[in-house]
Amino acid sequence: MKTDTWKVHVSLWIVQVAFASQAVEGKVAMSDFAAGGAGVDPVALAMTRMAGAALFFVAFTRLRRLLRETSRRDKLVLAGLSVLGITLNQTLFLVGLRETSPMAASLLSVTIPVFTAGIAVAARIERATVPLVTGLALAVVGVLVLTGVRAIDRGAAIVTLNSICYSSYIVLARRVIQRLGALTVVTWIFAFGALTFAPLGVPALVANAAHWTARSCAFVAYIVAVPTVIAYSCNAWALGRSSPTLVTIYVSVQPVIAALLAWAQLGQPVTARLVVAAAFILAGVAVVVTRPATVTSPSR
Repeated sequence: MKTDTWKVHVSLWIVQVAFASQAVEGKVAMSDFAAGGAGVDPVALAMTRMAGAALFFVAFTRLRRLLRETSRRDKLVLAGLSVLGITLNQTLFLVGLRETSPMAASLLSVTIPVFTAGIAVAARIERATVPLVTGLALAVVGVLVLTGVRAIDRGAAIVTLNSICYSSYIVLARRVIQRLGALTVVTWIFAFGALTFAPLGVPALVANAAHWTARSCAFVAYIVAVPTVIAYSCNAWALGRSSPTLVTIYVSVQPVIAALLAWAQLGQPVTARLVVAAAFILAGVAVVVTRPATVTSPSR
């Protein structure tokens, strides 16, 4: 049991480093495109991530005979989860990242524990309590500070939608992962995600990939391998052996890692607005993740 506990924590640290690096390396890869140059289009990058991960997981699970049997109902559920956890999650994050800073994108990812708790209440998995509502309110204030109210940071707003989609995936996927196993779930959701996104993603990839430089290809390869294949594998494995709250608590370290990488690679300073937003968001997260458990009783 202790070995599994340590493995869960190590896996979650790997996930946060991988996702934080995605914010910076993805920004670098897309920077020329955002300026009208020949960089990487976020839609093309999202398609490459989905297709690359799908090919890897399908080949790996087939060769190792690790893919569990799934019913037609299971496949329908997994297809639905793929929309939240893969298609919308990855596309919204990359499109939002193109228009905002890596630190802002990573900080907004910290709202995932709060949104996860709120969605758990909506799904009647938990009860609404004063700490939960307080934490949600604090986090929302932080999000509004970061996104703006009158002059909206569209990129930050899009990344916020990404966090809501991923929170929904975490709440809804946990039981499926426990029943079918992490590798089976990840394989199917990436396969479904690549297929459903193909009508939009393939044309963008074909048009954009012809302009990629060797540097662009290196960044794309890194994003497919580390923040996609490795991060999703570790996250799904840990989610199947722990609680959604523990998995999302670790998201809090992403802004720190992203800030260090953004400062080192992009020379981006930490602004006063970011500090104020971080104070509200982290306070909200702290209130939510330290609240007493309030799991509702199953209805008769």
